[in-house]
Amino acid sequence: MSHHKRRIAAVCAAGSLALTAALAVPASAAILTYTQLATSAAAGTNTRAVTTADLNGDGNQDVVAVNLDGNSVTVLLGNGDGTFATGTGYPVGTRPYQATVGDFNGDGHPDIATADFGGATVSVLLGNGDGSFASAGTLAVGAAPRSLATGDLNADGNTDLVVAEQETGLVRVLLGNGDGTFTTGTTAAVPTPHGVVVADFNGDGSPDVATASVGSGGVSVLLGDGTGGLATAVGYAGAGRLYSIAAGDFNGDGTLDLAAVSNGSDTLDVLLGNGDGTFGAATAYPAPALPVAVSAADLDGDGNTDILVSSLNGNSVTLFQGAAGGTVSQLTELTATGAYDAAATDLNGDGTKDIAVANSSANRVDIFTASAG
Repeated sequence: MSHHKRRIAAVCAAGSLALTAALAVPASAAILTYTQLATSAAAGTNTRAVTTADLNGDGNQDVVAVNLDGNSVTVLLGNGDGTFATGTGYPVGTRPYQATVGDFNGDGHPDIATADFGGATVSVLLGNGDGSFASAGTLAVGAAPRSLATGDLNADGNTDLVVAEQETGLVRVLLGNGDGTFTTGTTAAVPTPHGVVVADFNGDGSPDVATASVGSGGVSVLLGDGTGGLATAVGYAGAGRLYSIAAGDFNGDGTLDLAAVSNGSDTLDVLLGNGDGTFGAATAYPAPALPVAVSAADLDGDGNTDILVSSLNGNSVTLFQGAAGGTVSQLTELTATGAYDAAATDLNGDGTKDIAVANSSANRVDIFTASAG
């Protein structure tokens, strides 16, 4: 894919081309279009989140769908063309809200962990390497765990988990033992966390943590010390009711930035990183009604991370382009009924990132394939 900025067009239909929206960007840029596939992948009741990985080692990207009211995850194995085999459901804890994938037992196979909002637990499903999973084990955490992320916080080579607990006002570190079990590590106070992301914000090689507050606490950043400890949170003002947070280099300066969405003000907040673990003030961009999730990926291959915003009442996934200089611009809006989350990855092997959307109203995953013109 060309490393020039691309024009992006949306092609949204239940099967084939219904609408193409060209964007006002340089004429020399290539065109990227998205087409919604006619066939969606059935999941469970109230599909709220999606995450992607190659779960069976066949080279194709697969999807884990999180079903809030189904108390389950659905594993969808990719066929390599944007479609999926019939999903397999796995019970987890009560009202799972989000999932993450990592190798928790060191066997080289992806495993799954979920934040079980209604049960004060984290569920862990160990993978067999063929796309199937063992029955979930559970870890007790604080009340209302909304989200979780992976990282090696104590540099022991094992994958750890960081959990955002909304009701306790804590982030909790679960240190991986390397065998699929975890030991509770440090906890740190942050205001009503709803979203969490783990990344190295100050370039010291140790993972750090950032959270988004569903109250009025804005964004909190906690720098890791490399031994599993976290520094006292530093807060950054933002819109109220921040629901989700993601990290990426949105301005191409080589340092990580943060993006969060507010379903109280219908905005996307972008905080540009300074490279030392501090961030500039949030810049707010309008988003469609009730944005509930944000994710990040370089969609157009220009080296800058782009942003995907899922809006429930807007029934859409809005794509924002990162650019040198730090100004984020809206690219296009994909019509996506019941959109509660979106993840970008190459689902059909053509080298461009497609988009998987959690359709919470239809209990399924909708797929938008990308093509470059």
